[in-house]
Amino acid sequence: MRSMPASTSGSDMDAQWSDGRSSRVRQVRLARVGEVLRIESGADGSPEWPLADIRISPRLGRTPRTLTLPDGGRIEVADGPLMDDWFPRPPSRVEAIADWLERRKYAIAVAAVMTVAVILGFWRFGLPWVAQRIADHIPPAVERNASDQVVKVLERFHLNPSRLPAARQQALQSKFRALIANEPRAGDMRLNLVDAPGIGPNAFALPDGRIYMTDQLAALAKSDDELLAVLAHEAGHHVHRHGMRGAIESSSVFVLAGLMLGDASGSSLAVSLPATLLSNGFSREHEREADRYAFALLKRHGRSPHDFATMMKRLMEAHGMDGEDDGIIGYMSTHPPSRERVQAAEAAAAKP
Repeated sequence: MRSMPASTSGSDMDAQWSDGRSSRVRQVRLARVGEVLRIESGADGSPEWPLADIRISPRLGRTPRTLTLPDGGRIEVADGPLMDDWFPRPPSRVEAIADWLERRKYAIAVAAVMTVAVILGFWRFGLPWVAQRIADHIPPAVERNASDQVVKVLERFHLNPSRLPAARQQALQSKFRALIANEPRAGDMRLNLVDAPGIGPNAFALPDGRIYMTDQLAALAKSDDELLAVLAHEAGHHVHRHGMRGAIESSSVFVLAGLMLGDASGSSLAVSLPATLLSNGFSREHEREADRYAFALLKRHGRSPHDFATMMKRLMEAHGMDGEDDGIIGYMSTHPPSRERVQAAEAAAAKP
């Protein structure tokens, strides 16, 4: 710190000064003397500092500015034109944007809306894309471990060996294997026929390729063609890795963290999969994708998507639905509206 002539030039302003050596805050006047800032504090004298040695806090709306002195002292002063005159330093781009937003409340509202839109956009489009890329590289051991966890939950519903006649079971197994013989990931798929009164008419696919179908669904169908149409849909879930993709999407933060930290056991996925498959089901877009896969698969084998539409109608009737809003737990939960799916199947059947 050094002394300067007592003459002043320009305007001055009120401020609060703390010398950095005590907690005392003094009411002072600031004045500019050439390229020096003078602190006029009465009994404490008039210390002065070169303006170039003083750090000034970024402008943020109408909040006071803080001047940090070389000796550790601090001055708090109201923002105003004099600050720009005394400290004509261009702010950084970030500081300028922050100040512009702070001074314009409507801009803050627009920025908030845009932020929400970006987040929702990522959740709707970005996250599914990321989840698919991650799911494509998950080791089979992780899929098996996660599926085992799902089976443990399903066992609470008393999955019993199928009561269908052995010949019927063998016929269904043979037809299913023929249907998926040349499909991607066909070697992983295994049909498990079970008696499950606690689940009812149902079929579902696990991430490792295990596909379950209940005797109750077989009893509801009028032909094996209808059952194969449903199984084609479940095969679509496995081919497109919907189980893993859904688990990653529904618990993305924990799953991504686990994978980045080397969670080779897949415990984070195993924890989220039971809830994903049994409580929330697959997303509607996953269901539509599995439907489209099933329609194409059936037609390649000379079968008709009409069988899928017929089976959907039977399920709607069994559950007392009108096809507009499937608000129940089970095979139909979180699926697209059944009437929409029936119409899509019939439209696919009508195409050559």
